[in-house]
Amino acid sequence: MTGIKDRTLLSLTFLHALMHIMATTLPALSPLVKEEFQLNNTYVGVLSFAFAMATGAGSIISGFLADRYNSNSLRLVSYGFFGTALFVALLFLARNFLAISAVFISMGFMLSLYHPSALSYISNTIQLRRGRAFGLHEIGGSIGLAIAPLAAGIISLYHNWRFAYLFWVFPMLFFTLLLRTINDDHSPHPHHQHPIKLFTMRTLRQDAVVLMRIYLIEGLFGFIIGGALTFIPIFLNEYKGVGAQFAVILACVFTGGGAIGKFLGGHFSDIIGERRVMAAGFFIIAPMFFMAPLLPLFWCILTLALAGMIFPAVLPAILTTISKVVEPSQRGMAFGLLMFAGFGFGSTSRIILGVVSDTFGISTVFYPIVIAALAGGFLNIWKV
Repeated sequence: MTGIKDRTLLSLTFLHALMHIMATTLPALSPLVKEEFQLNNTYVGVLSFAFAMATGAGSIISGFLADRYNSNSLRLVSYGFFGTALFVALLFLARNFLAISAVFISMGFMLSLYHPSALSYISNTIQLRRGRAFGLHEIGGSIGLAIAPLAAGIISLYHNWRFAYLFWVFPMLFFTLLLRTINDDHSPHPHHQHPIKLFTMRTLRQDAVVLMRIYLIEGLFGFIIGGALTFIPIFLNEYKGVGAQFAVILACVFTGGGAIGKFLGGHFSDIIGERRVMAAGFFIIAPMFFMAPLLPLFWCILTLALAGMIFPAVLPAILTTISKVVEPSQRGMAFGLLMFAGFGFGSTSRIILGVVSDTFGISTVFYPIVIAALAGGFLNIWKV
């Protein structure tokens, strides 16, 4: 049984990488999408917002289903990736902004099926060395974040940007089929207790302050990550004079060091506590984003690379906190709401940053991120 769990975890790690590639490619490609459809930054933000909001809203449904049925089968994961592959095909038929928006919204709902099911599976089935399991799984996500802009930029140098999605469909389907082959429990087994009612009662009864705080922190985390990924390529293209495809490639400097940050975040969470790690992550990146637009290109890229390495340390601390305060039978819903906070509430940064950059210039796009980073830091040192 341990061998099955190990092979399942390995498959999930690869799929986690592919999930983040699919979720990150759109914001990374923002200069090219903007150019094809002749959009301003506000409309670029609206498209990225709609995609992320669909991913966040769908996570609530996914969390409910992960608790309602036996998540060991991980059927939700396979359904989500099969659906994603279908909408990648439809992406090539979408030739106007309305159609492309509909495809990305639908794709976002499909991708939302991943996190609650996968995270609750790891949390509920791996009892020994759970931190190692979460760490391995998060490395997959970090690798996906790191290579998504790089691959998208290189592919778009030679082909239409849509091929940046098609390239990943085949490994995504391979690991999805492998996951279905490994897991021999294919029939859902409903829990007798209603997960939404249980989760709501627990939240009202205890841990309410901790959960609300952690969801706000996750929302601010998503606000910063999503906004930065969407507008760093446009900033490099329009303000620093980097070509559009190379600006997409250079966005990987912000995502490339995430695995290091997550490893350090998990390590120091065990030593100094989750809240101190989260506070440090938010406070350290605030001056970096403030200085980035004022620096020459080389130092700007270096600053963004350091921010992208440090800030992901916050995520293991968030996941650890959720695992500590939520019972196993309700973790699917807890992780679903966490994804809604990160992808849903966090996606508002796309519109806010789009409006700010259209109104005051692209060089001002990082200052709302600075405000969000300071808010996240103070939220972690606020005593109640």
